[in-house]
Amino acid sequence: MISVELYGVPRLRAGTNLMRVEASTVGQALVELSRICPALEDSVLHQGTLHEAFQLSLNGDRFVSDPRTPLQKGDVLLLLSADVGG
Repeated sequence: MISVELYGVPRLRAGTNLMRVEASTVGQALVELSRICPALEDSVLHQGTLHEAFQLSLNGDRFVSDPRTPLQKGDVLLLLSADVGG
């Protein structure tokens, strides 16, 4: 199980700050997010990819964009607007 923490616009669109999905890659996680939360499709996500205005951080250590990036049970993806921060 992968946890996806939502911040900013993704949180507002989804109506929640945390979702959990079964996925072994970043691309699979994004497809699952679209499936369980259609409000994210087309504005934040598009067919298993992330709209350019958003970023994903893997375990708070690094930003990832390659849909083939492997995930392991217990990983946390942070989904946030690219302009978040100071």
